[in-house]
Amino acid sequence: MMGPTGSGKSAFINALIPPKSSSYIQVGHWFESETDEVRHIEWVNDDGLRIKLVDTPGFNDAREGPTDTEVLKMIASFLEEEHKAQMSKIVGLIYMHPVSDTRVGGTLGRNLRMFYKLCGQDSLKNVVIVVSTRNEVTPEEWRRKQEILSSDNLFKPLVDGGAIVRRHDGARGSASEIVNCLLGKDHATTQIVRELVHERKALEETSAGVELRSELRASLQKHMRQLEILEGELKLATTPLAKKELVEQKSTVKQSMSNLNQQLNGLECHSGTCEM
Repeated sequence: MMGPTGSGKSAFINALIPPKSSSYIQVGHWFESETDEVRHIEWVNDDGLRIKLVDTPGFNDAREGPTDTEVLKMIASFLEEEHKAQMSKIVGLIYMHPVSDTRVGGTLGRNLRMFYKLCGQDSLKNVVIVVSTRNEVTPEEWRRKQEILSSDNLFKPLVDGGAIVRRHDGARGSASEIVNCLLGKDHATTQIVRELVHERKALEETSAGVELRSELRASLQKHMRQLEILEGELKLATTPLAKKELVEQKSTVKQSMSNLNQQLNGLECHSGTCEM
Protein backbone atom coordinates (compact mmCIF):
# COMPACT_ATOMS: atom_id res chain seq x y z
CA MET A 1 0.00 0.00 0.00
CA MET A 2 1.38 3.38 -1.03
CA GLY A 3 0.28 6.98 -1.04
CA PRO A 4 1.17 10.39 0.39
CA THR A 5 0.89 11.25 4.04
CA GLY A 6 -2.68 12.22 4.91
CA SER A 7 -4.25 10.03 2.22
CA GLY A 8 -5.97 7.75 4.74
CA LYS A 9 -3.61 4.77 4.89
CA SER A 10 -3.74 4.44 8.66
CA ALA A 11 -7.52 4.76 8.72
CA PHE A 12 -7.81 2.10 6.02
CA ILE A 13 -5.62 -0.31 8.00
CA ASN A 14 -7.55 0.32 11.21
CA ALA A 15 -10.83 -0.31 9.41
CA LEU A 16 -9.53 -3.63 8.10
CA ILE A 17 -8.53 -5.09 11.45
CA PRO A 18 -11.27 -7.52 12.50
CA PRO A 19 -12.84 -6.79 15.90
CA LYS A 20 -11.66 -8.94 18.83
CA SER A 21 -9.01 -10.56 16.67
CA SER A 22 -5.76 -9.66 18.41
CA SER A 23 -4.98 -13.35 18.86
CA TYR A 24 -4.32 -13.83 15.16
CA ILE A 25 -3.05 -10.45 14.10
CA GLN A 26 0.69 -9.99 13.70
CA VAL A 27 2.31 -6.59 13.27
CA GLY A 28 5.78 -6.54 11.75
CA HIS A 29 8.46 -3.83 11.57
CA TRP A 30 10.85 -3.92 8.64
CA PHE A 31 13.81 -1.78 7.51
CA GLU A 32 13.29 0.84 10.18
CA SER A 33 14.17 4.50 9.72
CA GLU A 34 14.32 7.12 12.45
CA THR A 35 10.70 8.22 12.29
CA ASP A 36 9.04 5.95 9.74
CA GLU A 37 9.29 2.48 8.30
CA VAL A 38 7.90 -0.19 6.02
CA ARG A 39 5.65 -2.34 8.19
CA HIS A 40 3.16 -5.13 7.72
CA ILE A 41 0.15 -6.52 9.47
CA GLU A 42 -1.19 -10.06 9.06
CA TRP A 43 -4.54 -11.60 9.89
CA VAL A 44 -6.72 -14.53 8.89
CA ASN A 45 -9.96 -13.67 7.14
CA ASP A 46 -13.32 -15.42 7.50
CA ASP A 47 -12.35 -17.94 4.80
CA GLY A 48 -9.18 -18.96 6.64
CA LEU A 49 -6.88 -17.13 4.24
CA ARG A 50 -3.86 -15.41 5.76
CA ILE A 51 -3.55 -11.86 4.48
CA LYS A 52 -0.50 -9.63 4.76
CA LEU A 53 -0.97 -5.90 4.25
CA VAL A 54 2.22 -3.87 3.84
CA ASP A 55 2.21 -0.16 4.67
CA THR A 56 4.91 2.15 3.29
CA PRO A 57 6.04 5.72 3.99
CA GLY A 58 5.06 8.41 1.49
CA PHE A 59 7.48 10.18 -0.82
CA ASN A 60 8.29 13.87 -0.40
CA ASP A 61 6.77 14.15 3.07
CA ALA A 62 6.86 17.66 4.52
CA ARG A 63 7.27 16.34 8.06
CA GLU A 64 10.45 15.07 9.65
CA GLY A 65 11.25 11.56 8.56
CA PRO A 66 13.06 9.44 6.00
CA THR A 67 14.19 11.05 2.76
CA ASP A 68 12.79 9.96 -0.59
CA THR A 69 15.97 7.98 -1.25
CA GLU A 70 15.57 6.18 2.08
CA VAL A 71 11.92 5.44 1.33
CA LEU A 72 12.80 3.97 -2.07
CA LYS A 73 15.53 1.81 -0.51
CA MET A 74 13.14 0.52 2.15
CA ILE A 75 10.40 -0.39 -0.31
CA ALA A 76 12.81 -1.94 -2.82
CA SER A 77 14.60 -3.95 -0.12
CA PHE A 78 11.35 -5.24 1.34
CA LEU A 79 9.95 -6.34 -2.02
CA GLU A 80 13.23 -7.90 -3.11
CA GLU A 81 13.64 -9.90 0.10
CA GLU A 82 10.02 -11.06 0.09
CA HIS A 83 10.40 -12.24 -3.51
CA LYS A 84 13.70 -14.05 -2.93
CA ALA A 85 12.42 -15.78 0.21
CA GLN A 86 9.12 -16.64 -1.50
CA MET A 87 7.46 -15.59 1.74
CA SER A 88 4.28 -14.34 0.08
CA LYS A 89 2.76 -13.52 -3.30
CA ILE A 90 1.52 -10.08 -4.25
CA VAL A 91 -2.04 -10.12 -5.55
CA GLY A 92 -2.89 -6.47 -4.95
CA LEU A 93 -1.24 -3.07 -5.05
CA ILE A 94 -3.21 -0.33 -3.30
CA TYR A 95 -2.65 3.38 -3.92
CA MET A 96 -4.35 5.69 -1.42
CA HIS A 97 -5.42 9.14 -2.59
CA PRO A 98 -7.09 11.97 -0.63
CA VAL A 99 -10.51 12.84 -2.04
CA SER A 100 -9.95 16.53 -1.43
CA ASP A 101 -7.24 16.87 -4.07
CA THR A 102 -7.49 16.25 -7.82
CA ARG A 103 -4.14 17.81 -8.73
CA VAL A 104 -1.21 15.80 -10.03
CA GLY A 105 1.62 18.16 -9.09
CA GLY A 106 3.85 18.47 -6.04
CA THR A 107 3.85 15.74 -3.42
CA LEU A 108 0.82 13.97 -4.88
CA GLY A 109 2.36 13.87 -8.33
CA ARG A 110 5.66 12.49 -7.03
CA ASN A 111 3.93 9.75 -5.05
CA LEU A 112 1.83 8.72 -8.04
CA ARG A 113 4.79 8.67 -10.42
CA MET A 114 6.91 6.66 -8.01
CA PHE A 115 4.05 4.21 -7.45
CA TYR A 116 3.76 3.65 -11.21
CA LYS A 117 7.51 3.18 -11.65
CA LEU A 118 7.68 0.71 -8.77
CA CYS A 119 4.70 -1.34 -9.97
CA GLY A 120 5.14 -1.18 -13.74
CA GLN A 121 2.66 -1.48 -16.59
CA ASP A 122 2.24 -5.25 -16.30
CA SER A 123 1.08 -4.98 -12.67
CA LEU A 124 -1.66 -2.39 -13.25
CA LYS A 125 -4.29 -5.14 -13.46
CA ASN A 126 -3.57 -5.74 -9.76
CA VAL A 127 -3.85 -2.06 -8.80
CA VAL A 128 -6.71 -0.47 -6.87
CA ILE A 129 -6.70 3.29 -6.44
CA VAL A 130 -8.52 3.91 -3.16
CA VAL A 131 -10.03 7.32 -2.53
CA SER A 132 -10.90 8.06 1.09
CA THR A 133 -14.23 9.90 1.35
CA ARG A 134 -16.69 10.95 4.02
CA ASN A 135 -19.93 9.11 4.57
CA GLU A 136 -21.71 12.34 3.63
CA VAL A 137 -20.50 12.17 0.01
CA THR A 138 -23.52 11.39 -2.13
CA PRO A 139 -23.45 8.89 -5.03
CA GLU A 140 -23.72 11.76 -7.49
CA GLU A 141 -20.80 13.62 -5.87
CA TRP A 142 -18.73 10.44 -5.98
CA ARG A 143 -19.59 9.87 -9.63
CA ARG A 144 -18.35 13.36 -10.52
CA LYS A 145 -15.24 12.83 -8.44
CA GLN A 146 -14.52 9.54 -10.22
CA GLU A 147 -14.75 11.27 -13.60
CA ILE A 148 -12.19 13.85 -12.48
CA LEU A 149 -9.85 11.28 -10.96
CA SER A 150 -9.95 9.12 -14.11
CA SER A 151 -9.20 12.07 -16.42
CA ASP A 152 -6.07 12.54 -18.53
CA ASN A 153 -4.43 14.65 -15.83
CA LEU A 154 -4.51 12.13 -13.03
CA PHE A 155 -5.26 8.40 -13.07
CA LYS A 156 -6.24 7.76 -16.69
CA PRO A 157 -2.89 6.11 -17.65
CA LEU A 158 -3.29 3.68 -14.74
CA VAL A 159 -6.97 3.01 -15.39
CA ASP A 160 -6.28 2.43 -19.10
CA GLY A 161 -3.74 -0.20 -18.04
CA GLY A 162 -6.25 -2.11 -15.92
CA ALA A 163 -6.27 -0.29 -12.56
CA ILE A 164 -9.62 0.38 -10.90
CA VAL A 165 -10.79 3.25 -8.69
CA ARG A 166 -12.71 2.49 -5.50
CA ARG A 167 -14.15 4.61 -2.73
CA HIS A 168 -13.42 3.96 0.95
CA ASP A 169 -15.94 5.57 3.31
CA GLY A 170 -14.07 4.67 6.48
CA ALA A 171 -16.15 1.60 7.37
CA ARG A 172 -14.75 -1.92 7.77
CA GLY A 173 -17.11 -3.28 5.13
CA SER A 174 -15.81 -0.79 2.59
CA ALA A 175 -12.17 -1.68 3.29
CA SER A 176 -12.91 -5.41 3.25
CA GLU A 177 -14.64 -5.19 -0.14
CA ILE A 178 -11.57 -3.48 -1.59
CA VAL A 179 -9.22 -6.17 -0.29
CA ASN A 180 -11.57 -9.00 -1.31
CA CYS A 181 -11.70 -7.76 -4.90
CA LEU A 182 -7.93 -8.36 -5.08
CA LEU A 183 -7.74 -11.79 -3.47
CA GLY A 184 -8.90 -13.68 -6.54
CA LYS A 185 -6.38 -12.09 -8.89
CA ASP A 186 -3.24 -13.77 -10.23
CA HIS A 187 -0.11 -12.77 -8.37
CA ALA A 188 1.95 -9.91 -9.74
CA THR A 189 5.68 -9.34 -10.02
CA THR A 190 6.41 -5.66 -9.59
CA GLN A 191 8.68 -3.85 -11.99
CA ILE A 192 11.20 -3.01 -9.27
CA VAL A 193 11.55 -6.73 -8.43
CA ARG A 194 11.97 -7.73 -12.07
CA GLU A 195 14.66 -5.12 -12.54
CA LEU A 196 16.56 -5.85 -9.32
CA VAL A 197 16.29 -9.64 -9.26
CA HIS A 198 15.84 -10.87 -12.82
CA GLU A 199 17.59 -8.12 -14.77
CA ARG A 200 20.15 -7.57 -11.99
CA LYS A 201 20.03 -3.81 -12.27
CA ALA A 202 21.40 -1.48 -9.63
CA LEU A 203 18.74 0.51 -7.79
CA GLU A 204 19.69 3.74 -9.52
CA GLU A 205 19.26 1.99 -12.90
CA THR A 206 15.70 0.86 -12.22
CA SER A 207 12.73 2.83 -13.51
CA ALA A 208 11.97 4.00 -9.97
CA GLY A 209 15.60 4.95 -9.38
CA VAL A 210 15.80 6.90 -12.65
CA GLU A 211 12.53 8.68 -11.82
CA LEU A 212 13.68 9.61 -8.34
CA ARG A 213 17.05 10.84 -9.59
CA SER A 214 15.25 13.03 -12.13
CA GLU A 215 12.95 14.41 -9.43
CA LEU A 216 15.87 15.18 -7.11
CA ARG A 217 17.87 16.88 -9.85
CA ALA A 218 14.88 18.99 -10.84
CA SER A 219 14.47 20.07 -7.22
CA LEU A 220 18.18 20.86 -7.03
CA GLN A 221 17.98 23.04 -10.15
CA LYS A 222 15.01 24.89 -8.66
CA HIS A 223 16.95 25.61 -5.49
CA MET A 224 19.95 26.80 -7.50
CA ARG A 225 17.73 29.34 -9.26
CA GLN A 226 16.34 30.45 -5.90
CA LEU A 227 19.87 30.91 -4.59
CA GLU A 228 20.83 33.06 -7.57
CA ILE A 229 17.79 35.29 -7.02
CA LEU A 230 18.57 35.67 -3.32
CA GLU A 231 22.20 36.56 -4.05
CA GLY A 232 21.02 39.26 -6.45
CA GLU A 233 18.58 40.65 -3.90
CA LEU A 234 21.29 40.62 -1.23
CA LYS A 235 23.50 42.84 -3.37
CA LEU A 236 20.68 45.36 -3.65
CA ALA A 237 19.61 45.24 -0.01
CA THR A 238 20.24 48.48 1.89
CA THR A 239 19.10 47.80 5.46
CA PRO A 240 20.68 45.46 8.03
CA LEU A 241 17.32 43.77 8.63
CA ALA A 242 16.77 43.04 4.92
CA LYS A 243 20.31 41.67 4.62
CA LYS A 244 19.84 39.49 7.69
CA GLU A 245 16.60 37.98 6.33
CA LEU A 246 18.17 37.29 2.94
CA VAL A 247 21.21 35.64 4.53
CA GLU A 248 18.91 33.38 6.55
CA GLN A 249 16.94 32.46 3.43
CA LYS A 250 20.18 31.67 1.60
CA SER A 251 21.24 29.41 4.47
CA THR A 252 17.93 27.53 4.31
CA VAL A 253 18.21 27.03 0.54
CA LYS A 254 21.83 25.86 0.84
CA GLN A 255 20.82 23.33 3.49
CA SER A 256 18.07 22.01 1.21
CA MET A 257 20.58 21.72 -1.64
CA SER A 258 22.97 19.83 0.63
CA ASN A 259 20.19 17.42 1.59
CA LEU A 260 19.30 16.84 -2.07
CA ASN A 261 22.94 16.15 -2.97
CA GLN A 262 23.16 13.69 -0.08
CA GLN A 263 20.09 11.89 -1.40
CA LEU A 264 21.54 11.67 -4.89
CA ASN A 265 24.80 10.31 -3.50
CA GLY A 266 22.88 7.90 -1.28
CA LEU A 267 21.01 6.54 -4.27
CA GLU A 268 24.30 5.75 -5.98
CA CYS A 269 25.86 4.34 -2.80
CA HIS A 270 23.02 1.82 -2.53
CA SER A 271 24.22 0.47 -5.88
CA GLY A 272 27.82 0.31 -4.71
CA THR A 273 29.03 3.01 -7.10
CA CYS A 274 29.75 5.89 -4.69
CA GLU A 275 33.21 7.14 -4.03
CA MET A 276 34.52 6.96 -0.50
